[in-house]
This record gives sequence, structure tokens and C-alpha cells, in this order.
Amino acid sequence: MQAKTKGIVAGILGAFFWGISNVLVAFMTSSYAIAPTWLGCMRVLTAGAVFTAVCAATDKENLLALLRDRRALAGTVLYAIFGIAALQVTYVVAIDTTSAATESLVGQLNLVYMMAFTCLRSRRRPRPAEAAGLALALAGIWCIATKGDPSSLVVGITGLAWCLLDSVLAFLHNSLPLCALERHGSLPVNAVGMLLGGIILLPFARPWAAAPALDAVGWAAFSGTTVFGAILGYFLVMQSLKEAGPMMGSLLMIFTPATAVAASAVALGTPITAFDLVGLVLILAMMALMALSKRGEEPEEAAPAPAAARTATFAEKCA
Repeated sequence: MQAKTKGIVAGILGAFFWGISNVLVAFMTSSYAIAPTWLGCMRVLTAGAVFTAVCAATDKENLLALLRDRRALAGTVLYAIFGIAALQVTYVVAIDTTSAATESLVGQLNLVYMMAFTCLRSRRRPRPAEAAGLALALAGIWCIATKGDPSSLVVGITGLAWCLLDSVLAFLHNSLPLCALERHGSLPVNAVGMLLGGIILLPFARPWAAAPALDAVGWAAFSGTTVFGAILGYFLVMQSLKEAGPMMGSLLMIFTPATAVAASAVALGTPITAFDLVGLVLILAMMALMALSKRGEEPEEAAPAPAAARTATFAEKCA
């Protein structure tokens, strides 16, 4: 299986796991008195410990290489601050101050930022297929988020500001670790980024003094959102950004709200509307368009360049 195909599969699976995780987060915040900082801190700190242990046992060489690579480590630290620690908190607060539908829709603005970033980095204009794919993606999200009723997105200035900040941080999450991912792989980057992100949140969350009262169901939901969202989801998304590219990897994240809608219907009894189905069709159309576009751009691609050459080329672009 080619790297891009693997990246697309990883992105879809990562978005799927994030969608399930989002439903579990919504359940926890609505059923228990949980501070966003506590939930974000404990999720990423637990995931960071798991990633670090696995990486130390299976990919110690790349982990040490990342820690010695100043440029890649700097990007990973910024990723930990903005793409993990800050994003974890703003995501929960954005939902709390508006709604899951509003956060899902406004958060997808990161696709616009990523297209601009990709085009600037490559010094080119957006390709027609990329622009059309972006339009289909945003239209699909609009259908899923609003159910055809734009009035459901009426929010105050504070809520809108949190959602916009959430979209910016989502873009930084997908762009800051790119050089480190290309040089050292997703497992070391997740290990260092998650662990640092959790440590950064510790003084604000103070889990030793402000632990919520969770019953067995609450701890099961926490375990689920940590395993599906913070461990499997993050690893697969980082793998997708590395192998499918930042633009495709970001577009694949639109499967997260689609999955959340389906999971909510199964687990919480939330009905699926005609607009949900239309949104899903638009998302699938986007995927087909982008896949055909990529195939047309690289019809007879030769054997991939050596890893060292690819790393050097990417490093030059990030300089």
C-alpha cells in the first residue's frame, strides 16, 4: 500500500476515533462537574506516558534523535503548547459556551488556514480540485452542524471568540509538528508533545487537589476518550499528516463530526436527519474528488526518493 493511501486510511480512522471521543467528552461534561483543564490535562498526560513508554521500548533511536534535533524539537514544543495543551482546553470551552454544532462548524475554518499555508509553502495557487474539495467539505459540515437551520448557530461574542481561537489552534496542531514528523515519525513526536502538553497543564488543572467525583460509568467514559481520542486518534492523525500531506490530512478531519453524529445516534439516541445524510454525501464526494485529483497529478510516480533526501527537501521548506 502506498504511503499516501496509508495516510488517507490513517486519517479516516483517526477522525473516526476522534468522533467517538467527542461524544464521550460531551457526555462527561454534561453529566459530571468536570473542569476543562482537568479533563484536558489528564487525557494528554496519560496518553503522553503511554506514548513515551511504547516509544522508549520500540523506537528509542528516533526518540533520542528528536531530543537532539533543535529545529524539530522546537516545533514539537510549540506543538505541545498550542496544538495540544491550549487546544485541549479551548475545544471543551468552545462547546460549553456555544454548542457542539457551532464548534464543529467554526472549527473547520482551519481547513482554509491550511490551504493558505500549503499554497504559500509550495509557492503556488490553490488547485481547482483543492478549492472544490474545500467547498464540498465546508458545505458538508454546514449541513451536519446546522441541520438546515442557521439560527441554531446564533452565539454571543464570547462563544464565537472561543470557537475562532479553537480553529486557529486546530490549524497549529496540524502544521507545527510537520518538520518533526517528517524527520522522526509520529510516535516520538506524540510522545514528547503529549507529555509536555500534560505537564504544561498540570499547574492549571491541579489534579491532585481538584479531582472530580466520577463513578464507574464516568471513569469508563474517561478511559474511552483517552484511548480513542488522545492515544489512537492523535497517533493516526499525525501519521496521516505525515504520509498524506497537511492539506489532505486536514480535510480528512471532517469525518470527525460525521462520526460524532452517527455515534450520538447509536449511543445517545440522537436522530439522524436528511441534512446529516446530505452532509455525509458531500464529504464522500470531497474524498472522491481529492483522491482522483491526487491520482491524476502523480500517474506514473517513480519509486519514492530515499528517506534522507525527502527529509532534506522538507527541512529546506521549513527553514
